[in-house]
Amino acid sequence: MPRTPLIAHLAALAPALRRQFGVVTLAQAVDLGVPKQRVADLCRAGLLDRRFRGVYAVATEPDSWEQRAMAGYLAAGPDALVSGLAAARILGLTHMGVTRSTPELEFTIPREGRRSTDGPRVVTELHLTPADVVTRNAWRLTSPAWTIFTQARGLGVLKVERALDAAVAAGHLTTGTAGETASRFRWCVGMPVIREVMQRHDPAVRLTRSEAERIFLRILRAAGLPLPDVDVRVEDAYGQRRYLDFAYVRWLLMIEIDVHGSHGRSIGRHHDGHRQNGLVPPWRPLRFDELDLVYDPDRVAADVRRALVEVGAIPSV
Repeated sequence: MPRTPLIAHLAALAPALRRQFGVVTLAQAVDLGVPKQRVADLCRAGLLDRRFRGVYAVATEPDSWEQRAMAGYLAAGPDALVSGLAAARILGLTHMGVTRSTPELEFTIPREGRRSTDGPRVVTELHLTPADVVTRNAWRLTSPAWTIFTQARGLGVLKVERALDAAVAAGHLTTGTAGETASRFRWCVGMPVIREVMQRHDPAVRLTRSEAERIFLRILRAAGLPLPDVDVRVEDAYGQRRYLDFAYVRWLLMIEIDVHGSHGRSIGRHHDGHRQNGLVPPWRPLRFDELDLVYDPDRVAADVRRALVEVGAIPSV
């Protein structure tokens, strides 16, 4: 039986080659019906170039950054993510100093990920979660928020701020995503830059009321504190019906969460002040804003704990 011509085998690889910038793995070739030996024959014939163990590129394709990136990505292992400025380029994040001739390739795997033993250098990242991973076409990458924040130290405040704004405008980030990611970045060497950006109240990191309230409850759970009632209806000193964000009703301890969307305008602030004036006393008030929740959750928990001890709701430690 005559052997299938090499050019036919190369044509069989077309689905993977088109999707992956002219790059294919040995496993993919076998899945597409090209035997391992015929892959070796394609290399000897000068039709494929071996880039890494089990990773090949079409020899006739012009060299490109995308092809080199894809070869490294496929060789880095099944759990690898494109990260750093390489991820920024693929994601289309602007204002991060990315040019067409750069950046250097960078790959990351989560803590539990598997890496290739014969591929590019891969960094293991202990803090990555599934929320920090996105898929774009044939790539798996670190999320836009993660990508920007890991580069914060090198970028500086202005570029991080602009990159976040551009990412929100382009639909890469949703409201609150950057803030929640930043809350897990206290280990990062770029944290001073991230904190300064957040303190400017960048639109990219403003939380909705529901997001802020969920974060607040997670802070209390993590600290082992009793959870308050939510949206507590009370009557103030003026005889008007009011709703408190959170309250420990038995101990007359009220907690208000200020977020930009519902409290940032002067009318909202006026309403909040009027409501609080009508309730105090007998209520004891605590107020936190979105920056407290994102950047200083330990202080939030400590303030609530101290108030609960003072009103006798929990014993002092």
